[in-house]
Amino acid sequence: MTYDESRYRKGYSIGVGGVVLCGKKALLVRRALGSNIDDWAIPGGFVEHNETIDVAVRREVLEEAGVRAEIEGLIAARSRLSDAENSAYFIFLLRASDESTQADGFEVAGARFFTLDEVQALPQLQALTRLVVTRALRGEASVLKFHTHPQFSPDEYVIYA
Repeated sequence: MTYDESRYRKGYSIGVGGVVLCGKKALLVRRALGSNIDDWAIPGGFVEHNETIDVAVRREVLEEAGVRAEIEGLIAARSRLSDAENSAYFIFLLRASDESTQADGFEVAGARFFTLDEVQALPQLQALTRLVVTRALRGEASVLKFHTHPQFSPDEYVIYA
């Protein structure tokens, strides 16, 4: 299996990440590829051309960490401009019913749930992850809820308000 990031990077990209909570713990994955190798982060990745952002985040959480989780809503959005691209990244709050994980062994070397104190003690934790996970575990995240549009299928049109 090869990872071809170039197929997504055509000037713009859309990514998603999931802050997955189970009780008072948050799911983190340890990156096995790319410039952030060995960093702990929330699970996430690129949105495919045939999926909405909510479908993409559930897929990424399942693919990377083996966790099935239900979305509570959208809690953050990041916009980043670089020489290579203009990217948007949407972060969701999700809930898992148990702490079972299974890292994919390719993009992700490890996956597990951490308490807030454990998160704060991690030396290799991505800054955005630290911010959103800390806010979520403290109950400080504002959640935009999912709504359907009366004229469109939720498979093609989603609203978070």
